[in-house]
Amino acid sequence: MFKKIITAEDQDTTHRGVESILKEVVPSVQKTKYCDDAFIKIKASLQENAPYEALITDLQFEEDHRDREITSGEELIAAVKKIIPDIKIIVFSVEKGIGRIKKLFDEYGIHAFVAKGRDESLHIKKALEAVYAKKSYCTPKIKQLLRSVDDIDEIGEEDIKILDFLSKGLSQRQISETLTPSCSLSSVEKNIGRLKVLLNARNPVQLISLAKDRGII
Repeated sequence: MFKKIITAEDQDTTHRGVESILKEVVPSVQKTKYCDDAFIKIKASLQENAPYEALITDLQFEEDHRDREITSGEELIAAVKKIIPDIKIIVFSVEKGIGRIKKLFDEYGIHAFVAKGRDESLHIKKALEAVYAKKSYCTPKIKQLLRSVDDIDEIGEEDIKILDFLSKGLSQRQISETLTPSCSLSSVEKNIGRLKVLLNARNPVQLISLAKDRGII
């Protein structure tokens, strides 16, 4: 198991169970509340020839009185990967947008995603064990959604415009008139029907909800 990890999480009054699990399985756990502090400590560990093996980070960090250079989990991950390319990254977040989560794996090279909520302590432990064994990990619901995220690849720019207009309350006729001459009313209807099949939606309301969940709009 990992010997030395660092966490970046600004909500220090929550997730006591997670803290307890980390202390049980990892000998050295450094907690930070700011991305800047986490990055400074990670740089220092490298200079001391005792680098952190893993980073557990949130994505959103609330603004306060302090000036910050690194303001999000994505920025922190990108900065850390530049100086320690092989560090293991576990994201611990309430994020539900599957498009954004997929990007974390594909573009930011994270190794695990744990959703905050029910059984989060158990999933943090499982994520640590999986990542240490050179495997990726996701909490079950996120993993299931990621399996179907390939559907997004079949959704083009015009589809995204249609979904966006639907989410703003435009009717199919209004969408067609807005996109004219590239998209007739029948074309809008067919595209919406196809999108319902792709995202397994029963109606336009559910279609918009699923599109938002997957980070399409």
